[in-house]
Amino acid sequence: MRVLVTSAASDIGSLISEGLRPGHDLRLTDLPGASSGDITGCDLGHDDATDQIVAGVDAVVHIGYEGQDGGAPALIDYHTRRTYNLLLAASAAGVERCIYISTLRLLQDYEENLTVTERWRSLPPTDDPVLLACHLGEVTCKEVARDGLLKVATLRLGFPIVKGDRSDAVASGETAAVASDDVVAAIRSALTAEIEQWQDIHLQSPRPGQRFLMHAAQKLLSYPETETQGAAR
Repeated sequence: MRVLVTSAASDIGSLISEGLRPGHDLRLTDLPGASSGDITGCDLGHDDATDQIVAGVDAVVHIGYEGQDGGAPALIDYHTRRTYNLLLAASAAGVERCIYISTLRLLQDYEENLTVTERWRSLPPTDDPVLLACHLGEVTCKEVARDGLLKVATLRLGFPIVKGDRSDAVASGETAAVASDDVVAAIRSALTAEIEQWQDIHLQSPRPGQRFLMHAAQKLLSYPETETQGAAR
């Protein structure tokens, strides 16, 4: 597949692009100030430049958390107006799906003893512009998907992201940690899995007492291979 990865200059963008590169033809983009090398700069405006960045692409991996820096106005603008421009252009170019990379931190204010699934409402803090912008990006993607323009899978990643495999995530001692290997494997699956028009998918590395349940990931992405229920549920 030809896959467009946004915010490619960020740490999470680098992790995803390096993991997807074997077996996929990648096109990398970021805002012009962060572009270099094989990363094409694009403002994601409602213009020809955005049309060109999505031309010939099969799927978009759009990073909605920790992909961009800046204050609240810049972050909110990126995750609403620019995200809308990107998805509108992608739809016009025939792109059928977007994987929006979000975070389970949007649900971190729920008590750990609660059984939090994909159906729970996110709790974005108004005093954290990074999380608020990420949430608004989810809303933007949802509205575009509901209009039938393209399918969107919102992949909410666990925290922190631990470099390595599941054993490294477990060794971190964090009940919501996700291994970098699992992030890449899940995105690979999400690119081809049968998904609904719009869907939230929770993703953390399975472990005893894990904080979040992953019914959608198990059903749609065959991840994890064996579901691990939290010890305190």
